[in-house]
Amino acid sequence: MTFHSRRLEFTAPTKRAAFARSNGICECHLIPWLNRPNGCGVKLTAGNIFYEHLVQDAIRKDNSLSNCCCLVKTCWREKTDKIDRPTIAKSNHVRDAHIGATVAPQQVIAGTVASGWKRHMRGGWSRR
Repeated sequence: MTFHSRRLEFTAPTKRAAFARSNGICECHLIPWLNRPNGCGVKLTAGNIFYEHLVQDAIRKDNSLSNCCCLVKTCWREKTDKIDRPTIAKSNHVRDAHIGATVAPQQVIAGTVASGWKRHMRGGWSRR
């Protein structure tokens, strides 16, 4: 059973419908976490259109029009960096902890700087 799978892209008809719905303007107002109820108002231009999942594909495999929005690069980057990556990382961490796939913490080796102890040449130990 694998949990990590490839991202599903939107189909061409879904992209066309999302672009038509947007009227050529960035739809960042659809993303409540960006806190832009009126949107940014930036016009969508060729090479600056990003079709984005409102709810991340890694969380819910939904490629419908209701989960698609058209964003300009600046809004897409902000959503990806501030919302998507932390949300996906937390989801992966919770899932891994649930199935027992977490990595055990590394043991600190005595005598290293990380241990806080120093071994003397004559034998004996002291705090760093």
